[in-house]
Amino acid sequence: MGSYNVSESDLQKLARFFYVFSDGTRLRIILSLLDRKSRCVNNVAQTLGLNQPTVSQQLRILKDAGLVKVERDKQFFRYSLADEHVEQLIRIGLEHIAEQKGVLA
Repeated sequence: MGSYNVSESDLQKLARFFYVFSDGTRLRIILSLLDRKSRCVNNVAQTLGLNQPTVSQQLRILKDAGLVKVERDKQFFRYSLADEHVEQLIRIGLEHIAEQKGVLA
């Protein structure tokens, strides 16, 4: 791979993007959405054993980062992964961790 010519502004955006992945709760929420089904906040909270305000706050952060999308379904807001790139990022991260386990074993 060649070098990347990245502006300082884009570096800051990239850092903020990857920062979103630094929280275990947000990662758990992303993993819960990997089945590509949309879920309401209460369903995610119940599935993960978290309270609704915590899940709402983390979903807002994920939405602002462009990782999840939200659609209104009558009185509910339903969340799902924004696109296949999110799943790919998680898969690549898990593969990297698995490789590191083999190197560090």
